[in-house]
Amino acid sequence: MKKHLFHIVFLFCALAGLQSQTVEKRLIPVDDTYTYSDNTIRGMEPFLKTYHSTAGSQYRRISFLKFDISGLSPFVQSVKLRLYCNGFPAGGDLTHQFDLYPVAKNTWAEDDVTFVNYVDRLGADITSPLLASYSVPAGQALSAQYIEFSGAALTKYIADSLAAGRPFISFRMREKNVVKVGSSAVIVEFHSKENTSEFAPEMVVAEKDVETLRASGIAVNGLPLVSFNEAQYRYLHRLPWNSTTIPEVTATSKYQDVTVNVEQAVSLTGTETQRTARVILQKGTDQLIYYVALELLPPPTDARLSSINIDGETIEFFDKEKNAYKVYLPYSQSALPVITAQTYDPEATVQIVQAVSDTETAPEADRTAVLTVTSANGQVQKTYQVVVQKLPMLDMVLAIGQSNMAGRAPFANVSDSMTDVYLLTPAGQMEVSFNPMNKYSNIRKDISVQGLGPSYTCALTLRDHLKKPVGFVVNAQGGSSISSWYQPGKSNYDATIKRAKEAQRFGRFRAIIWHQGSSDNSAGLLDNFASYKSNLSKMVQNLRTELNEPDLFFVLGELSERAEFDQFSANVVQPVATYISNSDYIVTDGTNLLPDGIHFDAASNILLGERYAEKILEGAYNTTQSDVVYENDVFARVKLTRNNLTLQNVNERTFYTVFDITGKSVYSTSLTDTNSVVLTIEKGIYVVSLRKEGRNQQVKIVVS
Repeated sequence: MKKHLFHIVFLFCALAGLQSQTVEKRLIPVDDTYTYSDNTIRGMEPFLKTYHSTAGSQYRRISFLKFDISGLSPFVQSVKLRLYCNGFPAGGDLTHQFDLYPVAKNTWAEDDVTFVNYVDRLGADITSPLLASYSVPAGQALSAQYIEFSGAALTKYIADSLAAGRPFISFRMREKNVVKVGSSAVIVEFHSKENTSEFAPEMVVAEKDVETLRASGIAVNGLPLVSFNEAQYRYLHRLPWNSTTIPEVTATSKYQDVTVNVEQAVSLTGTETQRTARVILQKGTDQLIYYVALELLPPPTDARLSSINIDGETIEFFDKEKNAYKVYLPYSQSALPVITAQTYDPEATVQIVQAVSDTETAPEADRTAVLTVTSANGQVQKTYQVVVQKLPMLDMVLAIGQSNMAGRAPFANVSDSMTDVYLLTPAGQMEVSFNPMNKYSNIRKDISVQGLGPSYTCALTLRDHLKKPVGFVVNAQGGSSISSWYQPGKSNYDATIKRAKEAQRFGRFRAIIWHQGSSDNSAGLLDNFASYKSNLSKMVQNLRTELNEPDLFFVLGELSERAEFDQFSANVVQPVATYISNSDYIVTDGTNLLPDGIHFDAASNILLGERYAEKILEGAYNTTQSDVVYENDVFARVKLTRNNLTLQNVNERTFYTVFDITGKSVYSTSLTDTNSVVLTIEKGIYVVSLRKEGRNQQVKIVVS
């Protein structure tokens, strides 16, 4: 076998009859919610509720839970779903039977599910198989306690999901019977993950410890698999395109009391099952199986690359069909990057002409590396190009919080790339930003619910006012509580500080913008605001310390104009400067919500982003947008001073119209010669349209 053969590893494994020692893992839902009656989002409430009704589906309460199972091994021995029930009184006329079913879709998010849309978000109800049930006989009371769902069907559902490679699974929990005490419905409450009781829902998974059955090595035709890892159980072994002989797979066990048997592949071109050798390790009745799938390499006409590396790191989002890439380098990098590559066909060759400069002012040709790939038979060539560019030291903003910082508004009308605004990518690189800006968050909900948020116009406004490139790290998670944010060891804090430190290669953080609190405000949990303020203060101090920015400016946003948030604004947001130094807040006056009643619409996110930017300019740069001059050499000077808009004509007659954000004309007349006018306008976003001799020009202004 030739030395160029290589192996790609897939995580998968199989187990039969293993009686080994077990390990136990406890998983908390990543999302949980319930649906009832209307378009209200209930995913941030402290309770999940169930009640069955025959009077109409809108009166039912059905709970949903989603778990991240990507950290589980496929060696599942048993599964228990535990929910803490508040209990209920005696006297129920029917048995309380809580039934657990699978859910069709696992891309839903708790802050995007209502009674109105839950079928669309989670798929049609699955009624078979019934995974598990928990029953309390008619008339009996139940004290506050955990109840457990378990059994073979539930365990099989998790095992099958892991075998299918699913990273998430979801459950639907509903009550089978309409239970009443007299004429009163018995609505049963379970603690959600947002509940402060610490009795969160949990899935307890017992996994089998397979240490005593593992292989120590696998070889193909006597050559060891260089990518072998005893804890990885499925391999793809690629062969020359014209191979006709099925290679022999052999293996050795890690322990002497384990026997090894190999069922060889029977074909090189058949189904995956026919092309796969099974390495079976057995001790008594216990078995552990490794798989080696065989695959022929492409024919010698293939002139594609399988990867391009910059200083040893693979280019992010590489696609062998894509020919052109642009890579941004941190300002502190002193040496030119070295570009290497791997061909998709190991017999193909690649010649690389390195870039000779990485400075922005150098011609693009000097900043371009050219990679020419020649197929193994010499008849086909393909060229890739990589343009490198060193960025200046960026002023950066950390945008964190829950769903209204992530953004849920449509962004089709603002989907273009944002010149001179850079966004941190998953690999810790920078790219030119485009919406949705929370797409690379390492704690976000499903990508399908990410939308337009306030970071968009915050970034554009800072860029335009500072007249320099800016960088953003957007790392929000819908439905998250302050309890996951405020200090090291908390999941969202740890995930976010990791990304923020990666970004510091590219510049310096100048501000944090924070929009969060709905999860903690629900159902009166903020009757005492001191705890929230204490945790928020700790979070800011911890971030400042770890980022080595002791005076990093902090901006807190009001939640929305809903009356239930008035006390949060009065007690937490508006007095922020009294408990966090070098901080300020923005208001939500003049904003509107999407039909879900929770998330800001596009126009409101645009306004809020500009308000965040203005506070940053005031607090971090000692400048302001409250006195802004919009230069316009041809038509007129447009000056905004607080609520006064001054239009000063330059020469000939100029017609003007001032439109508000809805497109309504607020003012409309003309200016003659060097005439000027002062207009009083309310808070909001406006467009000043100037017209002169058939020419038009527009100026956008923001009054905050």
